[in-house]
Amino acid sequence: MVKAIIARLKEGSIKDVVLFSNSVQFPGPPYVVVKPETGIRENTRQFRIIVHHKEGMFDELQQYTLVELDKLLSGTIDGEGGRFKLYKQGYTDITAEPEGDTYFMERLYESPMMWTH
Repeated sequence: MVKAIIARLKEGSIKDVVLFSNSVQFPGPPYVVVKPETGIRENTRQFRIIVHHKEGMFDELQQYTLVELDKLLSGTIDGEGGRFKLYKQGYTDITAEPEGDTYFMERLYESPMMWTH
């Protein structure tokens, strides 16, 4: 499921997409980090999509996080031997990342832990 989400995100306007914990060093902004987490509901998995951008790019950051991500991740996603659907959850607003000298927003998606064929 994670590989399929990353592949789908790479089809968008930000091509640098990395899996959380798979990279010690991140690319230069803009880039996207995919972080799988335990879902808040039973038998679900949550995906935190963290979008990083440079200073002064608020409009682009907000547009990608709140509009483009929903377009990229809507509908059924095929991958890794199954099909699954992501459901929009919440988001966090713009926040400074002092270590990477970037600003980021996060968008949360949830998926049942069942696969349909």
